[in-house]
Amino acid sequence: MAETKTEEDSAPTQDRVIARLLTDDIVAWRIPPGSWLREREIATRFGVSHAPVREAFRHLARVGLVKVVPWRGTHVIDIDEHAANEVYELWKSLFGVVCRLAAAAMTDRDGRELMHRLVEYKDVTTRTGNTFEHIEVSNRIGRFIAKRSNAPLALELLDRVALLARWQHNVYTDSYIDSHGSEAGKRSAVLYEALCRHIVARDGDAADAAARSLIGVTQDSFGQALDEYKARHAKPKPGRRRARAS
Repeated sequence: MAETKTEEDSAPTQDRVIARLLTDDIVAWRIPPGSWLREREIATRFGVSHAPVREAFRHLARVGLVKVVPWRGTHVIDIDEHAANEVYELWKSLFGVVCRLAAAAMTDRDGRELMHRLVEYKDVTTRTGNTFEHIEVSNRIGRFIAKRSNAPLALELLDRVALLARWQHNVYTDSYIDSHGSEAGKRSAVLYEALCRHIVARDGDAADAAARSLIGVTQDSFGQALDEYKARHAKPKPGRRRARAS
């Protein structure tokens, strides 16, 4: 299916260029969670007036990466367990939908390409325990499936949720990956193979269920990594002052 070109794609305006570059910085945590974005500083950085910066902030707020606080300004969202679970629940639902639709819409040629990409994913999970590599290859396959699902709205929503998930994944540490990475990778590889085979077999119900289970593995892994992150960044509780001797 040919992709429809939007005005945004053909002629990116200043605000959208700024929003895209800030998104890259936020997702990579070059701008850390909780940071305040100062209009004047951003305008100076990009050599623009304040108007496109304010509009860029609105774009980021619509995606969910920042919050605009009246009379105070704009700040990057912070890691929150409830919000993180919401992202994963949405991700499971949306990916289940696109996999169900892909099972009906994919051509035989698409199916062969999908199985070829699966081989690459299985190779990565066997060769390395690096969670980030697994996620990168997994996301490429997921996007291939989504683009072949003939569901542009679902793809757009899935992209937004996946962006937030990528931002969250910065809680993974090298020590966590060394300790747990291979476990999640092996489980994901088994589920991804089942998912791809269900899609090729045009079994939408089974594809939907497998897709949700697959994202569930990442959700469980992320939950453990988030617990470690919160433990490392927990603020010490203020101690009681000793009573002065009379």
